Amino acid sequence: MAEAKEKWDEVGERFGDLGRMLKDRFDANAAFGAEERDKVNDALRQLGDALDAGFTTIGDTLRDPSMRDELKSAGASIADAIGATMRDVSDAIKRR
Repeated sequence: MAEAKEKWDEVGERFGDLGRMLKDRFDANAAFGAEERDKVNDALRQLGDALDAGFTTIGDTLRDPSMRDELKSAGASIADAIGATMRDVSDAIKRR
């Protein structure tokens, strides 16, 4: 579980870094006045906050035991569907 948290924290950090780099590039290339620049900076901060909240929610969800059980069940369903599809493909190939 600690590894999953670390991985999601890293994802959040990477997107945070990306947001800061986008902001820096935008600031460097923007030809807007102070008022427009403030609006854009506010929008970028909101975007960063939304990404952070989204990844925090994902991390919290992965730590919730009942959600982990649901995720395991969903994962097993995907594995079953992939397995059945592969068997169908295999059968179709054998019939040719």
